[in-house]
Amino acid sequence: MTISSKSLSKVVIMLILVSFNLNVSMIDGQVAPQPIVIVVTMRNKLNDLDLQIRCDNVKTHDVEQSTRFTRDQSWSFKFIPTLFHRNRIVYNCTFSWYPGIHRFNIYDEIRDDPACHQQCNWNIKETGPCRVPDIGAPKCYPWGI
Repeated sequence: MTISSKSLSKVVIMLILVSFNLNVSMIDGQVAPQPIVIVVTMRNKLNDLDLQIRCDNVKTHDVEQSTRFTRDQSWSFKFIPTLFHRNRIVYNCTFSWYPGIHRFNIYDEIRDDPACHQQCNWNIKETGPCRVPDIGAPKCYPWGI
């Protein structure tokens, strides 16, 4: 049994129309999928020192910059990952407090996505940043990674 190109065209057009109808009905019924938003939050856990943070996406060079904040204050930034990205998402941050400056990849998709999914929480300490999970013990890293 062979299918003529005319019949095949009709099937393809029918599938496109059905797909379009499903997409429109999902939007009308508020069932359309929402984009995934990843939130990275950093809490100042330095001993009585103000902290300033500057983060940038190493591929796109999008910059997120905080103001100075004191102990136990937090600062967040968020981003929407691209659906079909070729390179992993990495945000590198500079942490400044008197008397020094430290750097760390605060979000590395390969390292952090399995652990924090859409919410990545960090405590920033003199010894290095610690990723704080919802359940379990924090995972601490040295500066410079």
